[in-house]
Amino acid sequence: MSIAELYEDGERRQDKSHFRNLVMIAKADGEISEEESALLDDIGQHLGLTNVVMKNIIKNPENYKINPPISRVERFEQIVNLIQMVQADGKVDDAEMAILERIAVGIGYKDLDDVDVESILALIVRGEDTEVIIEELL
Repeated sequence: MSIAELYEDGERRQDKSHFRNLVMIAKADGEISEEESALLDDIGQHLGLTNVVMKNIIKNPENYKINPPISRVERFEQIVNLIQMVQADGKVDDAEMAILERIAVGIGYKDLDDVDVESILALIVRGEDTEVIIEELL
């Protein structure tokens, strides 16, 4: 661990953790599709992560711990992003859903039943962005 990592603030650790969780879902089927890669890039930039940090997390996601968000809104935003990643390549598979379930618990949900996955997926397929989904469902 570097000196910079020792003094990293909690929000930055949460951002890296969230990106790590997205990578875990993207890699669930053994490869990251073009759509998943584009979504990783978009969310990583939105989080303010550098390309170097994103590449490091993609290369070794297991080196980063889950760091759950504190607020309900942040937790919901993260689960929406995770479900976007599950759906990014147009197919939702069992491996992705199993990882999503573990991550959902890791970020503070009792289980995936606490999340209205079907409604979130419907809004994603309809083309709604994260902010609209949060407004409609939270």
